[in-house]
Amino acid sequence: MRLGGKYADSVWQVMQGFCVATALCLAGGVRVHGQRVTVIIDTTAPAGISRFDSGITHEHYSLDAGGDPDSIARARRLLMASCRYQCQAIMGWGADNPEPSPGVYEWQSLDARIHLIRSMPGTVPVLTLCAAPDWMKGDKPGQTDWSRIEVAPLPSHYADFAHLAAAVARRYPDVLHYQVWNEFKGFWNEAAHNWDYAGYTALYNQVYDALKAVNPRIQVGGPYLVVEGDGTDSAQWWGAQPITARNNRVLDYWLQHAHGADFIVLDRSVVDDELGRKERTAREVMAHTADIGSICDQVRAKTHLPIWFAECYGWTDKAEDRQLLAACMASLFAHLIRHGATTALVWQPQDDTPPDWTHALFTDTRHPGGGQPYPLYYVLKALHQNFGPGTRLCKTISSSPDVESLASVRKTLLINKSAETLTMLVNGRSHTLLGYEVRLIDTPAP
Repeated sequence: MRLGGKYADSVWQVMQGFCVATALCLAGGVRVHGQRVTVIIDTTAPAGISRFDSGITHEHYSLDAGGDPDSIARARRLLMASCRYQCQAIMGWGADNPEPSPGVYEWQSLDARIHLIRSMPGTVPVLTLCAAPDWMKGDKPGQTDWSRIEVAPLPSHYADFAHLAAAVARRYPDVLHYQVWNEFKGFWNEAAHNWDYAGYTALYNQVYDALKAVNPRIQVGGPYLVVEGDGTDSAQWWGAQPITARNNRVLDYWLQHAHGADFIVLDRSVVDDELGRKERTAREVMAHTADIGSICDQVRAKTHLPIWFAECYGWTDKAEDRQLLAACMASLFAHLIRHGATTALVWQPQDDTPPDWTHALFTDTRHPGGGQPYPLYYVLKALHQNFGPGTRLCKTISSSPDVESLASVRKTLLINKSAETLTMLVNGRSHTLLGYEVRLIDTPAP
């Protein structure tokens, strides 16, 4: 069935007027477990323009932790091939306390991370302004208690934290993207059973003003909110539809009272909490990857700011289920791209030894033979190199919820969201994908 030229409009009208499965059966397919799996890509039907590019956030162990030179060199090549943005927190997650006493700065570890990021051509550095030195929390100057990393600065020290942010901006003038704080750490209001969004916004505004005073070109984003609700409508709080009512109160207040913003920062997991994750099967979780697109639409109804996901997590409990994770993340990213998100940062690209970080892109570089890619790396690489900002997307349709696709005129990403081996026809051409396989193909002619 040809979908180009004079036939395109009539075919899509037929598909919209009848059952999708029936319409697709007209195009043929390969029967798998009682289904006919067919993917149709209409290269004449535009489906938006991508604004998206991928990124990572460095954690405690990264390429500057020492180790095997060949492994480090290999991992550097992987990062440059798979992402545009590289992010680092100013304190913690691989960086020491930058101001252990008022006006006394210790930049060595943060300098090392920034140097690492700068050493990879084409990379855009990002800094997260979190955490706060202990003396801003009411503790004694000169000490650092890492068990209190999630404690927010006292309101009386918001100006000091803003002053630190300005000092960071002056030291690294090439860093032009800043995320303010992290997941409302230390800003929980027990009485209101919600985050202290007024307190956070007060801190944010002082930081925003301080950064813009250093350089008006600096891009500042917040509120770095964890979006709750996995859409299962279960009795527990985490089963609510995203975005939850208390999430909306946070976003609405910040958008109304912030002095300004250059992008909005969110945080999302496809499954909302540890207990919920253990109660659901992979199939049940995969059915909710599209929720992240709904989140983007709801945010877009509030603001036209670019949408960043500072953290974006798929689902798996076991480090060995990396192919499952790659499929889950590929689906999340595909929905982000289709719904206009700007970027999503994957935390901790380097795995530990023994392997225990499922979202890692490559094996531990501290050992010979490290820097080997995991399946998630290939997902990020495919998106970064083929679906970056400006890519014109094409309309796609699938006869099975187990198969998703993201397509341009040039390339198509196929995602098998099931554990089964599936054979499908893509514009009449046969492809067989193993369970949870993600494959980049040339877009077949219609």
